[in-house]
Amino acid sequence: MGTRKILLGLTLLFLVAASVLSACGGASGEPTEEAVSVDGETLLQERCTECHGLERTTSVQQTRAEWEDTVTRMVNRGAELTEAEKTVLVDYLAENYGP
Repeated sequence: MGTRKILLGLTLLFLVAASVLSACGGASGEPTEEAVSVDGETLLQERCTECHGLERTTSVQQTRAEWEDTVTRMVNRGAELTEAEKTVLVDYLAENYGP
């Protein structure tokens, strides 16, 4: 009967620990959506120039919708941007490199 109580206690402990981790988001390793602490210009310089020169981007004038399509295409090709960073970058590009 002592072993049964120990197993029951361990099971209960496991369930409590799993519930706490689930409520806290666990340790998924995926970035959470938080406020972006970087401005659009910095995102442009740090993320976009990993694959091509800055002039390739800054020599183009596009509407906000066109910039959104471009940034989405770049994310699909591997550019690392969260959704919040993508919004900041698109807003920056549309404001500074729009028609």
